[in-house]
Formats: sequence, C-alpha cells, structure tokens
Amino acid sequence: MRFFLFFLLLSFTLLSSSFAKLSSSFAKILNIENKIQIEVPASHEFIEYDNKEVRESIEEMTDLMEGLEIKMFLVGPSKYVEFEKSIIDGEDIMENKYFKSIMKKAEKKRFKDEAQQGKWFISEVKKIMKKEKIDFMTYALVSNKSLTELALEDEGDEVADMITELQNMNNSELEESTKEIRKQLTLLAGNNKSILINEDMTINLNKFKIAKNEYGKLFLKSNGKMIWIIGPIKIDIMLNLFVTENNDNAYLFMSACYVNCSKFNSKFDKMIKPIISTNTKVQKTTSNISDSGDLTEQLKALSELYESGALTKEEFTKAKKKVLDQ
Repeated sequence: MRFFLFFLLLSFTLLSSSFAKLSSSFAKILNIENKIQIEVPASHEFIEYDNKEVRESIEEMTDLMEGLEIKMFLVGPSKYVEFEKSIIDGEDIMENKYFKSIMKKAEKKRFKDEAQQGKWFISEVKKIMKKEKIDFMTYALVSNKSLTELALEDEGDEVADMITELQNMNNSELEESTKEIRKQLTLLAGNNKSILINEDMTINLNKFKIAKNEYGKLFLKSNGKMIWIIGPIKIDIMLNLFVTENNDNAYLFMSACYVNCSKFNSKFDKMIKPIISTNTKVQKTTSNISDSGDLTEQLKALSELYESGALTKEEFTKAKKKVLDQ
C-alpha cells in the first residue's frame, strides 16, 4: 500500500515553493511537465513546489521505493498563491493583512466560549475568500512511474495487486468492481457513502468511478465532501479527485473548494477535460462503425472495443442495438 499512500498523504499536504505565473484566460491550457494538460480558470496561477521542506517530505516516502520521484504542483487563485508565498517566504502570520484585519475585529468581540469564537473565525475567513474570489485550489502530483509500474514493483501488496487486476478488466467489469471497492472503503460506516479517516475526519462520497479512457488507461474520478472536526469547530470542504496515468507517469489531481462551490464539480470537470475525453471519442468511433462495413464486421469491431475497455457494457449494448436496427 506504500505507493497508494504516497499520493493520498501528499495530496493533503500544503507545502511551499518557488513559482511561475501563467497568463490568464479560462480556456488556457496548462501543460504540466510537457506530459499532461489541464484547463485553468483566468484567475489561477501555476506553482511548482520545489523548496527544501517539500523535497524532504517527499523523499521520506519515495525512499521506500527505489527510483521513485514525485513532483508536486498547485493551481490556485492568485490571491491564495500570494498569501501562501508570503508565509513561505517567512512573513509572520500575525503581520499578514488578512489575519490582522480578523484580529482587529476579534478584539471588539466578546465570545461566550471557544466554540463561538472558532465559528466566528471560520466565518470571517470565508468572507475574505469570497471577497477575494478564492474559490478552489488544485494540488497535482506527478510520479515518474506509471500506476502499472508502481503496482508491479510493490507486488504482493493488497492495493498493488488490486490495481494490476483492474488493469486487466474492461469497463463493464470495472463498473462492477467499482461498486465492491466503494463498499469496502465505506465498510466501517456501513452506509456505502462515508469513509472514516479518523475520529476527526470523514469523507462523504458522491461520485466514485473507476474506468478506462479511450486509450485504455485506468483512471479514478471521485467527488464528495470532507468533514473536518477541530475541537468545537466543524469545517466542510468540497473535494474532487482524479487519478490516472499517461506516458509512463502517474498523476493525481485533488481540488478543494471552501466557498462559492455551486459550480465546483463542473469547473473541475472542465479543468481535466483535456485529459479525459472518453465519450467524444467513443461516440465518433461507434458512429463510424455503424455507418460502414457489413453487419458481421460492424459487430466484430464493437466487440473489440468492448473487450478493450473503450466501451462500457451500456455503451456496447446501445451501439449493438443501433447496428442491428439498421
């Protein structure tokens, strides 16, 4: 389970970096490592985490697997990037303009208990985030090894063996396996929804999908809400997660949204659209099949697509019916 934990643990770590700005435009395509592309909002900037603390934290885990290298990136609103960079560069948080404004207001308040104080503080932070249009931020992890390589090198580990097994399934089989995996992840809660991380943290799943894209590459796509209890304070964080592999690299994208989250899922889907475009290609492929060749050849081509994982069982059934009805 080591490589699996690399991604999950690192994706929850907020670390520092040297960074480079990108020009703006919602339709701007961001090229990470010249290997994978995402579509970023106009107000977002791109950061590569490459400071000493980041490298040391990553190396503690990558040392467990020979030759493994992981790079960590951040895409987020410029105001959030500026705030994080100021802290990284050594600014005393007590001198930060946002923190100072909150503390100035707090001096005039009389809180009856710690719970009231905490709730008020969270409310003030969210007000600032709304004002500065800090909607969501995305953490991207890039490994120099593919999921397949990681699984083979950790052979015998339960998660590694599971990934190897998933790699050999078509989308119809993956659909059934996804249901079982979700059931196992939520076993402690017993509701097929909640993953109990610890006594203070729970993730409530909404969407959870494991499938293959049009190139036969395995991916995991999920969204939901993390509930984080800090003493008397409860924080709700909307999450989106996407894990895949491409060009012999494994990638993890985790986005978190705290305010103005009504369109969060659609924004995330748009961001990763350059990576995953299964439906478009499948539609074109099945359309070409149904418009050419004799019946036997058309059915054979559809079967090959289904067996390769390019078509789900439902897509295969619909396309087959279309061919037979002609």
